[in-house]
Amino acid sequence: MRWPRACSLAVLFSAVFAAAALAGIRPAFAAGTPKISASILSDPVDRRVTALSKTALLHLPGAKLVDPRRQEAARTFRTDTQTLFLIWAFSQILAFFYLWGSGTAARLRDALRRMISSKIALRFSYGAALAGYAALAAFPSSLAQYKIDLIYGLTSQPVGGWLHDSLLHVALDAIATGLIVAFILALVDQTRLWYLYGAAGLFAFTLGINVLLPVVVSPLFNRFTPLAVNSRLRQPIRRIEAKAGIGGAPIEVADLSARSEIATADVSGFGPTRRIVVSDTLLQNATPGEVVFLLAREFARYTHGDGFRVALYGTFLFILCTGIGVGVADRIPFRRDDDPLARLTLVGALLGSAALVVLPAFNVYERHIEDRADRFGILLTGDRASAVRAFVRFADDSLSPLCPSRAATFYFLTQPPFGSRIARAQGRPDPCR
Repeated sequence: MRWPRACSLAVLFSAVFAAAALAGIRPAFAAGTPKISASILSDPVDRRVTALSKTALLHLPGAKLVDPRRQEAARTFRTDTQTLFLIWAFSQILAFFYLWGSGTAARLRDALRRMISSKIALRFSYGAALAGYAALAAFPSSLAQYKIDLIYGLTSQPVGGWLHDSLLHVALDAIATGLIVAFILALVDQTRLWYLYGAAGLFAFTLGINVLLPVVVSPLFNRFTPLAVNSRLRQPIRRIEAKAGIGGAPIEVADLSARSEIATADVSGFGPTRRIVVSDTLLQNATPGEVVFLLAREFARYTHGDGFRVALYGTFLFILCTGIGVGVADRIPFRRDDDPLARLTLVGALLGSAALVVLPAFNVYERHIEDRADRFGILLTGDRASAVRAFVRFADDSLSPLCPSRAATFYFLTQPPFGSRIARAQGRPDPCR
């Protein structure tokens, strides 16, 4: 079976499962759920949340503050996206198992070897090809997710722009995968302690990526400009900077409105490139109190280096999953045409399987980081009403259920449920327990 046919089968396999998922996805009008469009997503929601009084924000339960229609839609939307995530993951895992089991991985190796004489270049090209193959296998489910986001109004990006960004992501993933494969296999040739040096190299790679991310990678997808602090924000920002123990932290605005109306705030980079990034939609739609609270959260994450901590923890889990994949692969008999390069597909499939198992461990850590940032944000500003308003706005804008099921929270959520966050800001019992 030749490589093009293997690619076709990978896409067909993923397409069948994605189509089955889409067939089970209830449209926005089904079961009485209102249509969620871009117009509903932006101004009406933002005006309603902005109009909430301080008394209501501090005393009404979260279920009375959010839009009930959007909460109804949120339950359907999140079920659909979680299903598609699992299809996205399993389509790549099973495609890799097929690639190895059919012998196509070995034929790909031989085809590249006939064209490339350098061992390092061969290994890089093979790793890059596997990254492209994984993206191809996952393409139908990724396209289905884009379609759902478009239907529910969570993106306004045209399909051409989405394809451009997707191809750019695939190219970057291919380069990173090729470098890692070439590096690890070179270590295998040199020392029996390759796994120790490989782990150190992966941590160094994570450090380098975090340093380069905001100055090399992110500008490929968005435009960034320094935050122009107006008179209403200047003093509050200076005050919380002083409380956080930092001064002059760089704050940039990302031009995300071309893709979505959802507001975001995050910390990007490490060391000399570390900065706080907010979306232009946040500044356009949120109240000054919300902007200050969210900046206070990010000041706390900036001070603690939370973004880099999460990246390091993710790298540790990746190394753990790789070790599991290599250990299990060593107990599976070699095919007659196998070698370490061809068996990378088997290791990749086992690594992906292990990653699905350890994913909740990563999400637990991220929820802890986000919960601590919430607490610091409230402590720095003392503005509980703005914190509640921000959580209500995010829950409505992103179609997030206030209290997802415990299973969904455990496995999928990277932040505490908004029902819990609202109640904590109000000093009320957690309704999601």
